[in-house]
Amino acid sequence: MDSCFFRFLAPELAGALAGVRFDTVYGPSPGFWTFAFTPPVSPTAALQGCRFLLLRAHAQNGAMLLSPEKPVNPPSPPAKAMWLRKRLRGRKVTGFRLDWPHRRLALELTSGDCGWLLLSMEDDPVVLERLPDGFGDAPAWSGADLALADPSCPRSLRRALEKEDPEDRDAMLGRFLKGAAAGFYMGRGPKGPEGPLPWPAWRESERFGAALDAALAHGRGAIFEALAPQAEDPKRLRVRRDKRLETLEKDSKRLQALEAQHAYGEALAANLSALEPRAKIGPLTLDHPELGPLEVPMDPALTVLENMERFFRKAAKGRRGQQHVERLRAQAERGELPPPRPRGPQAAPEPERKGRVRDADLHRFRSSDGFVILRGRNSAANHRLVTEVASPFDIWLHAEGGPGAHVLLRRDHPGQEIPERTLLEAAAIAGLASWQAGDSKAKVMYAQAGEVRKIKGAALGRVRLDSAIGLVVAIDPEIEGRLRISD
Repeated sequence: MDSCFFRFLAPELAGALAGVRFDTVYGPSPGFWTFAFTPPVSPTAALQGCRFLLLRAHAQNGAMLLSPEKPVNPPSPPAKAMWLRKRLRGRKVTGFRLDWPHRRLALELTSGDCGWLLLSMEDDPVVLERLPDGFGDAPAWSGADLALADPSCPRSLRRALEKEDPEDRDAMLGRFLKGAAAGFYMGRGPKGPEGPLPWPAWRESERFGAALDAALAHGRGAIFEALAPQAEDPKRLRVRRDKRLETLEKDSKRLQALEAQHAYGEALAANLSALEPRAKIGPLTLDHPELGPLEVPMDPALTVLENMERFFRKAAKGRRGQQHVERLRAQAERGELPPPRPRGPQAAPEPERKGRVRDADLHRFRSSDGFVILRGRNSAANHRLVTEVASPFDIWLHAEGGPGAHVLLRRDHPGQEIPERTLLEAAAIAGLASWQAGDSKAKVMYAQAGEVRKIKGAALGRVRLDSAIGLVVAIDPEIEGRLRISD
């Protein structure tokens, strides 16, 4: 984020935050910070629907904005986030100081251990007892010539001044230093999308009337898209596919061995009249009706009947598993693989938490376009799906007019588009777990998960909606089998 744009953004941001009370702090990833706050009783128009201050500290791709949504957070907060929580929770913003040349904003806080929250576009946030000497000193430019001769003059301001007629440069610089701008512009430069500026710098630009609006548009790419999972390297994807197929082949051979035990059960059933059903005996050689003499590996701890039932039970398990393996094999051959395991310090499994949704609580599906779809198995899972699992920008679906399961269509970031085919598949999965399951079509409503609210004191799974969209979808009874990724 350019320092010239920051000159206008920071005062708007600080003015909107006046009177808010900090609740907590999150660290989604190194260099990324989320400050959750409670707006004042009479919030400004800029705060309508916004409950998060987002910061990305990065020399080239930094961002600072107010947002109604927050990025997904790791299972355990970093130590710095815990440090900030302890010093910010419950404290209000009462004022600010701006150091725009260095892209720093200091928010003054109500009484506590330290009086300032220092936000920088290049360093992680800190809480200070007092600000550094010289903080906020403005450049001593009495004219455009002095600004252009100053090595510390921002490059974007230098270019803007050089494009102006010499007689208009002083007037432009004066307007900039006084904080006057005709709008804020985002466009595409030679190397791709560029951050906002307080003047049009590209042939095709999008104009915003407020710096906060431009910062929000810029932040979707600088923060949400930057935190979204990246496309996997094709070579690594092929290696993972081959390993997946190799593992499934081993599973298939193991399940075939279980299926083969059906013949042992048939041999015992055919010769049961010549055996003592409740006797416990060792291995037998019996005549199978089709296979002839067959060595039957009996478990001497079980009776003949119990051994026969065990053989049939294992054979049935092998057949069920073989169907599952064939489905996974077809998915792997199409390139549909489970996400790779994380590496590094976050690779350890997340500890079990009280109330956490277990795998057994959810049906899991993957749409034809690769989106994960979750569906609750019971009312408790439906409740947790909405209150614990969902991100505000996920899509929530439910059958209209009667009981049904909650369905969640996951998104990586708020700007991610949902293909129509995926939305219809998620709606069909919701319809199949509702009172409309026996019909040829189902009416389903959907909304962003952030619009869904639990009802205090109501039964688990009961929610209210701020807004929703309805659609009618054809019921395909086979869609669950095609899209299911786990049981």
